[in-house]
Amino acid sequence: LVGSRGPSASWVGAVEGGAGYAHCGIVAPYDNLISAYGAAYPPLRLATHGLGLLYGSTFFFALLLAVLVARSQSRSLQRERDLTNAVAHELKTPLALVRSYAEGLSEDIAPEKREEYLSVIVEESDRMAALVGSLLDLSRLESGRARFQPVPVALDQVVRDVLRPLEHPARKKGITLSLTLEPCTLSGDREQLTRLVGNLASNALRHCAPGGEVRFLLRVEKGSALLRVENDGDPIPPEVLPRLFEPFYKADPARTRTQGGTGLGLALVQEITALHGGRCGADSLASGAAFWCTFPICQAPDSMV
Repeated sequence: LVGSRGPSASWVGAVEGGAGYAHCGIVAPYDNLISAYGAAYPPLRLATHGLGLLYGSTFFFALLLAVLVARSQSRSLQRERDLTNAVAHELKTPLALVRSYAEGLSEDIAPEKREEYLSVIVEESDRMAALVGSLLDLSRLESGRARFQPVPVALDQVVRDVLRPLEHPARKKGITLSLTLEPCTLSGDREQLTRLVGNLASNALRHCAPGGEVRFLLRVEKGSALLRVENDGDPIPPEVLPRLFEPFYKADPARTRTQGGTGLGLALVQEITALHGGRCGADSLASGAAFWCTFPICQAPDSMV
């Protein structure tokens, strides 16, 4: 900068509105030196000059991201609290029963009912073991720790194998099992698919009206396999449908423990379906409900499991 000397008349430009300019060479007051004249910008204005829109949009998206992350964390924490409360509630009753009957045995109360007391203790212990096992399976599936080496699996054969031992208890309730199965092969894990079909079948039998029918349909359409399980009974309210696959969710709060189940069957169905690259859902029927899953199928299976 050349002191306070102003620009020469040979310069092109003018100082207007605080603007500044500079030249070098023969048009500068001193040859081969830089001469500048004008007003200095305040640091804040210089830092934001022409960048207001960028700074504003960055702040907006940062704030939006913070809100979304906070909401996601809040939902996650609430889900964990709900799951903890549900587990505590599910375990409270069997633990109380086991303690009560064990105390009766230790005090030799009603010796003639010893076998009945032992039977109740074993039954409630099995119920708690099934619940804990289902929780562990659900945790592994949700965390992505459930891995498998996919092999061709005949899903129609899996359905038949699962339903074979259920024919007798269904007959005792007066329930008819109907199968419409197309040959279908998936690339997946037979054990997990067996659990999925078993959970769907148990859920349908549990909520089917006495004397009703449970229908299993398997068909191939547009490169995907559709497994659909329908049961006669009460229709499901539309507002309940999106929550049916939540752990321990009960559409009917008055449902008694005598209906069985751990409350995790449909949640496991959802995770196993996702593990195999599919999706699942539920529909309400005029006189019952339907649960369905879709899976990608093998294009050219050479062997089946």
